[in-house]
Amino acid sequence: MTYYTREFSHFFESYFTGWVRHYSPRLAAFLRQSAPDARSVLDLCCGTGITAEVLCGEGWTVTGVDRSPGMLDVARRRLGDLIEAGRARLSEQDARGFSLAEPVDAVVCLDGALNHLDAPGDLERCFARVGEALAPGGQFVFDVFETSHFRHWNNLTLTDDADAVIAKRGVWDTDSGTGMLRVSGVLEQDGRLERVDQTLRSRYFDPQDIAAACKSAGLALAEHDIEASYVTCESGSCSRTAVPCRTIYRALKPAA
Repeated sequence: MTYYTREFSHFFESYFTGWVRHYSPRLAAFLRQSAPDARSVLDLCCGTGITAEVLCGEGWTVTGVDRSPGMLDVARRRLGDLIEAGRARLSEQDARGFSLAEPVDAVVCLDGALNHLDAPGDLERCFARVGEALAPGGQFVFDVFETSHFRHWNNLTLTDDADAVIAKRGVWDTDSGTGMLRVSGVLEQDGRLERVDQTLRSRYFDPQDIAAACKSAGLALAEHDIEASYVTCESGSCSRTAVPCRTIYRALKPAA
């Protein structure tokens, strides 16, 4: 599973969070409408804490789990007052083996984080932990990237801004549904230059993989009314087409 370095976490916060900033308020509204009495949520692979901040603002108590200390450092700065007030807490754990002290009413996992898992077996282990973390009747809302998102990995793209010069180049193998993207360059952070050198590895999970992981975890896929306009990409050539680059899923844990 891809591990985000501290330097890449800073670049990610500035350049890779557009979709999650756009989508998180819609997710909060959906969760509140679909589960008005729910109060606690796990933000799995919480990244820099954007979704957690939005959910806290809607009255939820949020636990953020991520395996990257760099991402959690950024999230900790964003959520400092909420952590101090007991509204949010952060935990460094792997998505395939995390545990919580108490069950939660909902789990969310956004922006293709699950695509960083190495194999369907890892997806099943992750979903098993989600199933154990959810209270009876709880829901799991997540997205996975479609192959249309990864095709631009075969291109070379350059970010040349006042505070960053970053090259992105990689390869995507459609036959195996796997690929890698190298992100490298220089970023100005807090008045100093940082070297960014990150390799991202991802895998495509098809609907059968998702259904199998849900079934093994005792979760049932459910319909939702999340608007299709929120599933297009913000980066690369795929952002110029109407083809969805991600699928948003909802799964339910049976009520007791």
